[in-house]
Amino acid sequence: MDIHTTSQAVTPSLRARTAHVLNGYILPFGWLVIMTGMFWAWERPLYHKFFYIFLAAPTLIAVALQPQLLKRLASNPMFLAFAAFSAYIMLTVSWASESEDFGSLFKRPLYIAMVLLSAGIIAIEHPQRMPQVSRVAAVIATAAAALSLVYFYGIQGAPFGARLDGYGALYNPLLSAHVFGAFASFWLATWYIGKNHWNPVALICLAILGLTLVSTGSRTPIVGLAAALLWLMAAGNKKRGGIAIAIALLGVAVLYAVVPDVLTQRGASYRPEIWMESLRQIGEKPWLGHGYDSPMLVVIPGLDFTLADPHNIELGVLYMGGIVGFVLWMVLYGLAMRFCWLNRREPQVVLAATWLVFGFASGLTEGSAFLSRPKEHWFLIWIPMALVYAQWLVHWGNGLKRVR
Repeated sequence: MDIHTTSQAVTPSLRARTAHVLNGYILPFGWLVIMTGMFWAWERPLYHKFFYIFLAAPTLIAVALQPQLLKRLASNPMFLAFAAFSAYIMLTVSWASESEDFGSLFKRPLYIAMVLLSAGIIAIEHPQRMPQVSRVAAVIATAAAALSLVYFYGIQGAPFGARLDGYGALYNPLLSAHVFGAFASFWLATWYIGKNHWNPVALICLAILGLTLVSTGSRTPIVGLAAALLWLMAAGNKKRGGIAIAIALLGVAVLYAVVPDVLTQRGASYRPEIWMESLRQIGEKPWLGHGYDSPMLVVIPGLDFTLADPHNIELGVLYMGGIVGFVLWMVLYGLAMRFCWLNRREPQVVLAATWLVFGFASGLTEGSAFLSRPKEHWFLIWIPMALVYAQWLVHWGNGLKRVR
């Protein structure tokens, strides 16, 4: 064999080297940025820029360099369901009463597609990276929560019972609870599926995040964590579930003894009235919906201000996409959870599913931003959805096999 030919054969091409760096290092780093950036970016626009620079753009380049991966990624049932839902929602813009420029709206599902594709590329090429990145992000989130508590109570001198807004790109108690609650579900699942009943790292992190959630005064993550625990009990160790319930009840008792009205002082926060009014407006255009990005105005007797969303993500899908959009939305969740149930003996699948269940349940009491730019709602919907999608690709090889 010619020496020059041999040299070319053993020397990786520039394309292959670039793809290797993207797949193994830049995309995982981008995931770490998107999972933790809200704690240190400080400004929301900067967080968006970090997403574009470290995850969206590298994913586009990675797909361009490895077109053979695109078929494997896009043929996965979850990705097809997401594409169908997004295409329909974009179609509804044509009959929306008011909306932003279509070009701006069209970018939103593309951003989310980049999240899914990046997770899929990492899963195929370096399957161990996603669990590593998720754990590092969860540790950083716990450290951010601990620092927030120290600053809030120790430096600002806030009384226990005051609502922690959040710092960095987090500026609202409810939105902060979405992010911290998501990582609390991660540590709950980590403890639950671990071999050690008294895993000190998981329990300490869960305690810190739990105190942070209580400090936000939001009940939304409590609903989400309760649903996550029910999923874990259905999927695995019932004895561990009994321990978790006992710890949770003890925590509630201690909280009630210290601050008895911290979780009950705001009652139901007008949720039943908001949902009934939202359903009335949904009934005006039940099948196709009002169209994506159509404004919503909810007037509740007794409130001196109006509301702009149904405080329920699923009702938001129904309002904008109608029954057709809602069915497509539930198909996506149904495929994800069916895969998770069939593979519930796989630890990383259980962990991803726990986060997804937490997000879905939390979304039943708050929010409506189901397709958005990078923000807190991604921690309820698209980040856990991408983790499940990645596990599907890991456990089903090329992503083309059907769920048995």
